[in-house]
Amino acid sequence: MGSLSTCTLRKRNLGRFLLITPFGQLLGQLRRRAGLGLRTFAELVDERASTVSAIECGMRTPWHRQETLSLVADVLGLVSSSPFCDEFFQSARNTNSDGGSVKQPPPGMLGWWWTTDHASALDQRAIQDLAEFIGATSGISAEYSADETATAARELTRYPALTELAAEWRVRKLLGRREAQFAAAPVDVEAVLENQAGVRLEIIPGLIPHFSVQACAVMRSGEITLLVDRIVADSRPLASYRELLARCYAPRALWIDAAKDLPADWFLELQQTEDWPQLLRDCERFALSMLLPAAPVLSAASSAYREVVEQQGWVETDTAACAVRNRLAEQFAVPPLLVHTRLVRWPCHVYGRIAQALAAEEFELPPVDWFEVQEEPRQQLLFEKSEPVPQLP
Repeated sequence: MGSLSTCTLRKRNLGRFLLITPFGQLLGQLRRRAGLGLRTFAELVDERASTVSAIECGMRTPWHRQETLSLVADVLGLVSSSPFCDEFFQSARNTNSDGGSVKQPPPGMLGWWWTTDHASALDQRAIQDLAEFIGATSGISAEYSADETATAARELTRYPALTELAAEWRVRKLLGRREAQFAAAPVDVEAVLENQAGVRLEIIPGLIPHFSVQACAVMRSGEITLLVDRIVADSRPLASYRELLARCYAPRALWIDAAKDLPADWFLELQQTEDWPQLLRDCERFALSMLLPAAPVLSAASSAYREVVEQQGWVETDTAACAVRNRLAEQFAVPPLLVHTRLVRWPCHVYGRIAQALAAEEFELPPVDWFEVQEEPRQQLLFEKSEPVPQLP
């Protein structure tokens, strides 16, 4: 991956310093109030997620066609005949993408990033170019020596491998009321991060083509901004996109104090430590727990098992397990393999409980604490072992 010239980087980055337009700011506030993530909202109004993000950030002219504006207002829950809705429409028509003055926000610091599969690690020059491209500082300067950077990375590796109990606890706190409501439906990760964690999301072009980076995080005044490549946001399957967002937020939830500045290459140093594979699995575990929260999954699995038995009778364990897994995959909009990984281990143990219920010819799954395990839950790691996925005969 060749480095980009400073001139090219500045030209590509110029538009990101425009002030948020009044309409864009209002649109973002109304969208978040409605509990809709960027991509969820974009699909409802038949637009690309990158288009919505660009309008909210003042980098693109808002919609002017009445049909589109009416659809947007309807999705946001605005009353079409209200004065507020009329002002909303007028604000869109009166706003131009180049109508704001150019203002450079306080530079944040590039915190961490996730590259594409099989991409080589970023070196210090690439980190500096990436930081300049997104309008952030890299933190790589004389202020931080190599020893200080390595020390910062070692500080993080002092934490033991994250247990499932710890991951579940962090996700439960992040999801808040939704977890308590046993909502057996897909988790809108964008909406959760924006509304519950105060994260700012922005979709930009160029991260993958120039740096092989899918997403990165910028820390600014205690706040986190996640920048996602346009290709990922617009083209990747929804579940994969949401998993990436959750994984990209994981370092903040698991390790990082947002108020504490770290040199940007601490993440590069961390990737080179012997503990990195386990820390990476911790991030994957956190993301999986966020996509498939324990309480809704357990509730949905019980309902799915009961339906399978009522419709098919006392079938083989693998047959029932496959049917439950596939129904949950459809219900939560998550690939079956991820659902399998979630169901096979603590705190769900759904497959083992299905076997118990079938053996007893019961229509209800037994309580979780009826399933005997050899290890304490806090010692079990979700990705330690990979058990075979049940297959239909």
